[in-house]
Amino acid sequence: MGIELISFQSLLCCLAFFCAGVVDSITGGGGLITIPVMLAVGIPVHYITGTNQCSAWLGTGAAAYKYVKSGNIHLKSAVLTLPFAVLGSYIGARLNLMVPDRSLKIFMLAMVPVIAAFVLANRKLGEEDRADGKTMKSVVLCSAVIGLVLGGYQGFYGPGSGLFFMLAYAALLKLNLVRATGNTRFVIAIASITSVFTYAASGAVLWKLAIAATAFNVAGSCLGAALAIKNGAKIIRPIMLCVVALLIVKLIADVF
Repeated sequence: MGIELISFQSLLCCLAFFCAGVVDSITGGGGLITIPVMLAVGIPVHYITGTNQCSAWLGTGAAAYKYVKSGNIHLKSAVLTLPFAVLGSYIGARLNLMVPDRSLKIFMLAMVPVIAAFVLANRKLGEEDRADGKTMKSVVLCSAVIGLVLGGYQGFYGPGSGLFFMLAYAALLKLNLVRATGNTRFVIAIASITSVFTYAASGAVLWKLAIAATAFNVAGSCLGAALAIKNGAKIIRPIMLCVVALLIVKLIADVF
């Protein structure tokens, strides 16, 4: 494919994937770190999404495994979310072909500060876990809404979708932030299998970089999951707000 990165560029990308793994496994939003770095070192745009997805997938899976192993996942709602997330992602991808994505970006630019204000105003959000007291009907309904709406967002645009999944699990299903993050990693790891194989087969992946970046991303993901499981909301909340700030910056850059 004629694209060679010098060692310094590759190292920057790998470090970005390590940091993204830490952030992703705690709140989601690692792509807000890796994509700007990949753009900055000169990787062509049509290789970035594929390389990013393939490099981050195993890290997401490693984080999901740690959350499942430690019991920090609400398996019932996570499994129920999956088919709705896949359907929502398909609908979102189809809408992307019909609706100018700038319209969604402007809408999100208005909504994200509202979400940030909601998080700041609800300082106890995700501190207690009351999901096990919910009825099966409520769990199914909330899982369907989370999957369809946020799967649709992920298929249409994508950045920050992990953060929104986590917040939705905490707000609607009353999961604590650690279990909400565990659910998110589980759902995203499985739901993204199709897109990962699609990109892998398309030729839109820089494999030398992707293989090296995967190792860094897995290491970062394991570290981030361990930190989240050990420290809970006190580490998740500040990183969550940092991700919100990064998302606002990206949206402003995309719109203007």
